[in-house]
Amino acid sequence: MIYFHALLDVNEANAFIAACPETKQALLIDAGEFNAAFPKFLEENGLKLAAIFITHDHYDHTAGLKDALKYAGNVPVYAYKASIEGVKTTQVKPGDDVKVGSLSGKVFHTPGHAPDGLSLVFPGHCFTGDALFSGSVGGTAGSENYNMQIEAIRKHIFTLPPETKLHVGHGPSSTVAVESRYNPFFV
Repeated sequence: MIYFHALLDVNEANAFIAACPETKQALLIDAGEFNAAFPKFLEENGLKLAAIFITHDHYDHTAGLKDALKYAGNVPVYAYKASIEGVKTTQVKPGDDVKVGSLSGKVFHTPGHAPDGLSLVFPGHCFTGDALFSGSVGGTAGSENYNMQIEAIRKHIFTLPPETKLHVGHGPSSTVAVESRYNPFFV
C-alpha cells in the first residue's frame, strides 16, 4: 500500500491517502482541506484520486471535500451519511468493503465521538477518525456515547493484529499493541 499523511491547518486534523501500487488508484481518507500537498503527492507518484472516504461529518474532516472533488472529478464519496457538505455520498455500513484498485478495506462503525463515526481497516492499517487517538479518545457528549465508543474500539480496533498501525484523526499514529496496553482510557 502506498501511504501519505498530511497535517492540516484546520484544527490540526490529519488526512491520508492510501493507494494501490499496482493500479495507481488512490483513496483520500478525510478531507478537512484539500491543499497543494495532495495533488503534488498524487502527481509525483503517478496516482489517480479514485475515491474519498469520510470517517465522520465534522468540518475539520470534511471542509475540503468540494475542493477534492473539483480536483478529482465525479468520484465516489464513501460515508455513513447520505450527504456530506451538500455532496451526495455512497453510503457504507459496517462490514462493507471499500475497494481502491486491488486494495480492499473493511468498514467498522465506531460511534461515540460522532453518531456517524467509521473506521476503515486495510491489512496492517486502521484509519480511526476521531474515535481513537494516540493516548486518548475523541470527546463525547455524555456517558452513553462514551461507553458506546469504548466498546466499539475494544470490539473492532483492539481485536486487530497488535502490529496494525493506527492512523488517527488528530495527533501521531500509533499501533494496536501500544494503545490497547498503554492508552489510559483502556488500562
